Amino acid sequence: MDADDWLGECLGRLADNGCVDDPAELGSYLPAIDTDTRRILLVELIKLDMAMSAETGRLRRIDAYLSIDPSLLSPDHLPLDLVMEEMQLRKELGESPDVAEYQSRFPKLAALLLPLEQSIAAISSAAMAEVPPEIGIDEQIDDFRILQKLGQGAFAQVYLAQQISMRRLVALKVSFGKGGESESLAQFDHPNIVRVFDQRMLGDSSVHLLYMQFVPGGTLADVVKTLRSFVAAEGRAGVGGWLLLRSVDEQLLEAAQVVPDQSSTRQWIAASPWPQVVAWVGVHLCRALHEAHSQQILHRDVKPANVLLSAEGIPKLADFNVSFSDSEEHAGKVASLGGSLGYMSPEHLRAIIDKDHADQDTIREPADIYSLAVLLWELWQSRRPFQTSAMPLSWSDAAEDQLASRDCAIAVPHCDETAPHAAAERVLEKTLRRALSVEPADRFGDGAEMAGRLRLSLFPQAATLFDPPESSWRAWLSRQSPWVMACLVLLIPHAIAGGLNYQYNMNEVMQTESLKETLRWISWIVNLTYFPLATVFAILQTRSMVRAVDCSRHDQRVDSRDLGNMLELGHRAAIIGGSMWISSGILFPIIFHYLSPDFHVMASLQLFLSSLICGGIGMAYPYFGMAWLATFVFYPHCLRSTMQDTDFDTRAERMVNRSLVYTLIAAFVPLIGSVLMIVIPSSSRWFMLAAVIAGMLGLLVAWFIHHRVVKAWSQMGQVLSTKGTTMPE
Repeated sequence: MDADDWLGECLGRLADNGCVDDPAELGSYLPAIDTDTRRILLVELIKLDMAMSAETGRLRRIDAYLSIDPSLLSPDHLPLDLVMEEMQLRKELGESPDVAEYQSRFPKLAALLLPLEQSIAAISSAAMAEVPPEIGIDEQIDDFRILQKLGQGAFAQVYLAQQISMRRLVALKVSFGKGGESESLAQFDHPNIVRVFDQRMLGDSSVHLLYMQFVPGGTLADVVKTLRSFVAAEGRAGVGGWLLLRSVDEQLLEAAQVVPDQSSTRQWIAASPWPQVVAWVGVHLCRALHEAHSQQILHRDVKPANVLLSAEGIPKLADFNVSFSDSEEHAGKVASLGGSLGYMSPEHLRAIIDKDHADQDTIREPADIYSLAVLLWELWQSRRPFQTSAMPLSWSDAAEDQLASRDCAIAVPHCDETAPHAAAERVLEKTLRRALSVEPADRFGDGAEMAGRLRLSLFPQAATLFDPPESSWRAWLSRQSPWVMACLVLLIPHAIAGGLNYQYNMNEVMQTESLKETLRWISWIVNLTYFPLATVFAILQTRSMVRAVDCSRHDQRVDSRDLGNMLELGHRAAIIGGSMWISSGILFPIIFHYLSPDFHVMASLQLFLSSLICGGIGMAYPYFGMAWLATFVFYPHCLRSTMQDTDFDTRAERMVNRSLVYTLIAAFVPLIGSVLMIVIPSSSRWFMLAAVIAGMLGLLVAWFIHHRVVKAWSQMGQVLSTKGTTMPE
């Protein structure tokens, strides 16, 4: 078990047992592990025990815990955050803690507490001056009847209230003055962003009322807490979407709200494996961030506690208190550096550490993408991707420790490679690792791009197409040269058809030695003309596919025209190749009649029909070869980074329809061969029979590829189609 696992288990046991009678009892909660981890666990246990004791009205001070284990905790080695925790709890109990008192009690922290004295005093006085008095249950303020207190922040009270005039439930935020959150949230009308209805000032006073959508299902922080408790007790094997619903239902019960029945969304969540539920949450939040960013709003504090859940479990991004807008009317406004250290991007942490020299413009949209990736990793693995080993003594130390952890390797996730959803989990991990790149330019371009990638995790079959295992044949083919692959697929069927056509004409059509000799030198002329031309065509037409594959290998967006040309390559090769064979079927009899006037009509018909058969081979099989190569290898490879193709529906319809047409063309090959064998006398029927059987096998292969291509484009449509979605909303 790592530090997070031990922490979840220890805190869970203490929370279940309640506040200890003797502080020394906390020592029994500590496992026999390394000293640094034991020190971290002890500090967190003390915080929880202090908070539980404060709830009884009798706060237990830090001094009572110093005798537990002097090697882990002593006045000379006391973390600053423990002191700040006690000060905060005392303020919540109505006391006014003095920094000088703590400097006297803990002289070793005096230097750290000194620069904080003025800021702490300012925060304390501001809180006392700015937090409005609590409103009683069933009291009315303006147009709102208070039903329940939902929470309290440093400068506001939040209530569940009924808006009398509209007869609806709202979350009512009561504060003094007017903050910037309403201006940020009021711009949005998005299903994954908490909607602000309106704001008003209360009479002539400075009381500000902000009323917004009431989201009763708790937060993702509640889900993470539920997940950690379950993993600590039962392990990861049984983790599933039902855990999210359990957390939501607990919050609904606490808020006296009804659990929805006959909800397709809840049914999907309950039946889905955990990686897919995490990806589903990520898709919704990516959409929310994309909407905010498109309106030049940055959130800058994306974390589980700021994601609310509806009764159906749908996530909604909230708390834009530290967001800012850089639209034209806000140009030049200094950006806030607020946020939560554990979820901050490297560039955000650097700005926190060096505010005087930090470039505010570096904390842009990729910083929100990074924070979201940390959130989703924690939701997936019940721990964050980065671990800090030090015990920070100050805010700046904590920020530096967090920044140092960003350069370390990401924690190896717990994955089940044998599970049915292994492909979805593999895609989820790769997506989050890219979003957690240290350099902003290496992350996703926007929320929509990341959402497209996460959607792939919801459909394991499509995930296998777009992101095959590294050891699979599809992954191996995607690493090969597209020049070589395309030329082999396009030219080999023509070479085989040419060989068959030559043997048939030599054995069945040319009855005299002079005609056979004429066929030999004409074949040389044709082969030295047609095949070089076909090779040049293959190389020229493959350029678009090469550009597309090269862009995808460098994680660059592929041009839509190159994608289209790649998918058209098989069809164009079929048209040109078929035209060459049909033209030769017409040209050869004319040449032989000119050179040998006694060349009979039946022989001309044989020449034409044999060329027609070879034309069918030259059309159907290069097309199916390229359709298979594009569908299963190169097209998914080109879209694996962005998962966006605005022309997908048109392309899919065209591929499916053409596949059916070329299947019919493939059926004509054995049909015409049978006609030749039955109608025209032959001296080598075994040769014709072998050709017909080969044609039948080719038809079966063509039908199989057609079936697989149609199925593959249908699976890709689950992720890429714009006509609708099968993802639960």
